[in-house]
Amino acid sequence: MVEVSGILFLAAAGLSLLGVLAHEIAGAPKVLGPLRGSGLPDSVIWLHHFSWHVGSVAVLAMIALFLLAVWQPDGFAYAAVATAMSVGFAALGISLAIYGNRALWRTPAPYPWTLIAILGGVGLLLEWGAP
Repeated sequence: MVEVSGILFLAAAGLSLLGVLAHEIAGAPKVLGPLRGSGLPDSVIWLHHFSWHVGSVAVLAMIALFLLAVWQPDGFAYAAVATAMSVGFAALGISLAIYGNRALWRTPAPYPWTLIAILGGVGLLLEWGAP
C-alpha cells in the first residue's frame, strides 16, 4: 500500500510530466519558433534551443527521482533531490518575474514548480516523521 507521502510524490511526478509535455508540445513552438526570424546570431538561437530542451531533460530526471522515492524501500533521498530541484525551478521563475521582467508572471514559469515543490515538501515532512 502506498503511503500518503508516496501519493504526494506520485502527484508531483504526474504534474511534472504534464509540465514537460506542455513545455515541449505547446511551449517550444511559441518560444523557439520566433527565434529563427529574430536576426540574432545562430549561436544565440541554438544555445537557447539547447537550454530549452535541457530544462525538459532535467524535469524528466526529477520525475524519475519522485518515482524512485515511491518504489524504493528508502526513497527519502530521491524525494529530497527531486523536491530541491522543484524548489530551485520555483525560485528561479519567481525571482526572474520579480527582479527580471514582470511579463514572466503571464507565463507558466513561476507556477507549476511551486505546487510541485509544496507536494514534495509535504511528502518529505511526512516521511521524516514516519517510524
